[in-house]
Amino acid sequence: MPIPQLTAVICFANEGDEVEQTVRGIRDTSGDNVDILLINDASDDGRDYESVADRFGCRYFLNSDRIGPAHCRQKGVRWAKTENVILLDAHMRFYAKDWHQSVNAAIAEDPNALYCTRSRPLAGGGIYEGGPIGHGASVTRREETFGASLKSKWNIRSLGESGTSYIPCLLGGNYAMQRDFMEHIGSYRGLHRYGCEEPLISIKAWLAGGSCKLINDIEIGHIYRGSEGAPWTEGNKFQHFNKLATARILMEDNEFNLYSTLVNSLSNAGNVRNVYESRKMLVMQARKQFQASRKLPLSYFWDLNAAFLRGETIAP
Repeated sequence: MPIPQLTAVICFANEGDEVEQTVRGIRDTSGDNVDILLINDASDDGRDYESVADRFGCRYFLNSDRIGPAHCRQKGVRWAKTENVILLDAHMRFYAKDWHQSVNAAIAEDPNALYCTRSRPLAGGGIYEGGPIGHGASVTRREETFGASLKSKWNIRSLGESGTSYIPCLLGGNYAMQRDFMEHIGSYRGLHRYGCEEPLISIKAWLAGGSCKLINDIEIGHIYRGSEGAPWTEGNKFQHFNKLATARILMEDNEFNLYSTLVNSLSNAGNVRNVYESRKMLVMQARKQFQASRKLPLSYFWDLNAAFLRGETIAP
C-alpha cells in the first residue's frame, strides 16, 4: 500500500449520489495515493454515506449538528494525517491520471501558497456542455451594493500551459495547501455556515507574505449549483454575515465602516447585523490572530488584484 502524501477533505450535506461519484473519481485517477476524509455535515436525506466511505477506503465523520463548510474544512485540516491537504466539494470529476502528483509537487516547490486547479463547469450528472474553463479568480472591491462587493470573480483567460501561475483568488471548489501554512494564516476562522471562504483565505495568504497559485497542469470538473443554492445558505443571512466578518478581519476601522454601511441596503439587514453582533467576539478573535501573521497592508492586495484585472502578470 502506498503511503499518501495528500489528504482530500470532502465536507457535504445531502449530496446523494455525488459523494460516491466524487470519491470514485479520486480512486480511479489516484488509487490509494490520496487519503480521503469524508465529513458528513448532518445530512438528513436518509442516504447511507458511511457505506460509501467503507467501500472506497475513506475515513468518515458525522456531525450531529450542521456547522457549515468553513467549520468542517477547519476540522478536516486538523484531522488530516498528511502535511498536504486538498479541500474538495462533493460534486467533482477527475480526468488526469495521478493528478495528486502535480498537487504535491506544487506544494513542495512553494509551501507558502494556496493552490487551485483549472475548473471545468459541469451540468447535473457531471456533463460538460461547453462554457469557459475557470483559471482562478479576482475579487471585487467595494461596489455600489453589498452583494456586489468582496466577491470572487472568475478569470477565464489562460495563464500558462504548465507549472503554476499567480492569481489573486482561489476558485473552483478545490483548494490545496500545506497544513502548517493554512493554520498560520488562521484558516477560515471567523466565518459561519457558508459564503466568502475564497476571498478570506486568498487575501490572507497574500497579506501574510505568501500567495495564491493556479496549477495549470490539472483540470477538475465541478458541478456548479443552480437556483437551489447550497444547503447552508438559510436565506443568505449567513452569506452576508461572512462577507461582513471577512471585511472586519481584513480591514482597518475607516474602510470597514464604509463597507459596513452598505449592509443597510439589504432587505435582511437587521438579521445580518444580529448575527454579526452575536458572533462579533469570535470575529475579533480571528482578526487578532491574523494580525499576528500579517506582513502587508490590504492595499497591497488591491494593487495586485487591479494589475491582474488589467491582464498583467502578478507575483509577490
